[in-house]
Amino acid sequence: MAEAPEAAILCGGLGTRLREALPEVPKALAPVGGRPFLERLIEQVEGWGAGRIVLCIGVGGAAIRKRFAGRRGIEFSEEPEPLGTAGALALARPRLQSEPVVVLNGDSMVPGLDFAAFLDAHRRSGCAGALVVVPPDGRRDTGTLALAGDGRVAAFAEKPEAPGAGYVSAGIYLLPQALLAMIPSGRAVSLEREMMPRWIERGVHGYVHPGKLVDIGTPERWREAQTTL
Repeated sequence: MAEAPEAAILCGGLGTRLREALPEVPKALAPVGGRPFLERLIEQVEGWGAGRIVLCIGVGGAAIRKRFAGRRGIEFSEEPEPLGTAGALALARPRLQSEPVVVLNGDSMVPGLDFAAFLDAHRRSGCAGALVVVPPDGRRDTGTLALAGDGRVAAFAEKPEAPGAGYVSAGIYLLPQALLAMIPSGRAVSLEREMMPRWIERGVHGYVHPGKLVDIGTPERWREAQTTL
């Protein structure tokens, strides 16, 4: 295994809902406490000791390049067309050589996450991959999942119609090269809807973090993040 895991941050989404409040700003660059959200997220990942960070960009990519070009340890992987969360990851894969790779959503973060404990739990689990989960907070627009007694993900439902028991996916993954290689290339692919069900069959460990998931996907949550972070 590489000494320092590399990270891919998925920040190429359309940001349709947030556009109501910030029509001219890419979602990942939405200001939180006077600073772009993505800058805060990058600093968190750098604090984990990531060897390289690849920003998977698409819509608004020019503004993200301008902001972070020349920053040490940052590279870019730009979609020629919208490829979905997993499709963007497949495009970036040649730039990611570590085992495993850390994958994060560019519009959410988990303050206070103990990354070393997350990585250690993954290694001890014997599972192919891992993801961070947090207690449910009533939201209906993110993945929910159930864990088996040994911590393995038993079921995953991306944005179910009604919230249920279980946990909420925090959108932070540890993915080995073998799982990344399963992503079809050259077309749009959803990490949550298409790949997660296949990966669960290989074994995915759910690392429970008792804290809060902070995201800026809607105007309301973006405003809430101003006082949370």
